[in-house]
Amino acid sequence: MLDKANAGEPLAPVAKKAMSHFGVLSYKGTGHLNPLIALSRKLVDRGHRVTFFQSSALEQKIRQQGLEFCAIGECNSSPGRRDKPSSRLAAICNGVDRIAGDMETFLRVLPAAICNTGVDALVVGEIALSGPTVAEMLHLPYFIVSTSIPHNFGWDAPRSIVARGSWLERLQREILEVSVLRMRGPVCRRLDQYRMQIGLGPTREIQKTYPELAHITQIPQCFDLPRPSLPESFFYTGPFIEERTRASIGFPWDLLDGRPLIYASLGTTRKNDPMIFHRVAEACRSLNVQLVISLGGRRDPASFADLPGNPLVVSNAPQLELLKKAEIVITHAGPNTVLETLMEGKPMVALPMVLDQPAVAARLERLGAAEVLSIENRSTQQIHTAIMKVQNDPGYWGAAQKLQAQMRSILGLERAADIMEEALRRRASRTSSGQHLDDIRLTRN
Repeated sequence: MLDKANAGEPLAPVAKKAMSHFGVLSYKGTGHLNPLIALSRKLVDRGHRVTFFQSSALEQKIRQQGLEFCAIGECNSSPGRRDKPSSRLAAICNGVDRIAGDMETFLRVLPAAICNTGVDALVVGEIALSGPTVAEMLHLPYFIVSTSIPHNFGWDAPRSIVARGSWLERLQREILEVSVLRMRGPVCRRLDQYRMQIGLGPTREIQKTYPELAHITQIPQCFDLPRPSLPESFFYTGPFIEERTRASIGFPWDLLDGRPLIYASLGTTRKNDPMIFHRVAEACRSLNVQLVISLGGRRDPASFADLPGNPLVVSNAPQLELLKKAEIVITHAGPNTVLETLMEGKPMVALPMVLDQPAVAARLERLGAAEVLSIENRSTQQIHTAIMKVQNDPGYWGAAQKLQAQMRSILGLERAADIMEEALRRRASRTSSGQHLDDIRLTRN
């Protein structure tokens, strides 16, 4: 068991611990993969094996980190799903169908692939909805890892941050919350249908019948909202950041001119309105700063050659290195960029869009480490005012540096690896004595 009062400190090392072979089930997005790659490298450093199960397109990225890889087939989309949706509503329905279809494909192909590699424990990214069922099918212990705010905490944010949007946009948010965060609705029904076919009970019972050994998040407790209680097997850790696991990205360092640097990174999605980059550039033009804009690898810098103030625009940037040099960071409030920025003690201007971003931005605002602008309130002048406010108010800097000190003291990767090793050691000890699975979860108390 873990002492709740010491939940931010590494566990004592376990003597002569048995080496494990972890299988990682993750969504393929960069924001999900990077933290799990960093955690996997930490486990390999401790003598364990780690195999990622993903599409072949990611094989080189994974193997470059000294990790093992097993390619799984791409999802078989039906012809109807390949057609362009006839309306926004049809697109929303197709999106839900795609989530459920991907999940069903993984349920079909993962068990055999995992058995063939000899994996003896699973690391399940929280958004990999099929993971717990696969673990139960194979009788494997598993860990849930949240790379963002855990789904069961919800992604609520104040109305001052969340865009009201059209009724279709509100419907889309609600469907996402029901389908993924709460695991209800059509996605859950299709998962339950599959579970029933193979003799398993409904998803809602899995916490009793086949629970995870531990649920771990890289979100530090100092960053989260106060909570009167937590699930017994839930553990805060700290940012999963490992510079050596990041691919080398070329950057024109010689073009930095010595002025204070503002780094703008608005994520890796194409859904951002390209005009936001124009407004950010215009907002910085009259300031004595140099603006660097990263397009997240999804747009062509040539399309932004005429931005006001002649900012330095790149497709991809070596983010960890630039954060060390930046004075202020303009961000979409994605959890990884936010955590990486706070680990450097830098304040932010947050422009959240969708998904978990408003919830992350709300935490930044509460802690005083960022000025947050909703979608309806990010004109050029409003962005300019926010930058000036952060630049001139030492309170933002103090809040960011306080969080930096707290987060760096946690040693998030060490902490997470300690929890996983202790949970497996405890499981091995208790299963050998015949105790039921309900007694095997690692708890803080």
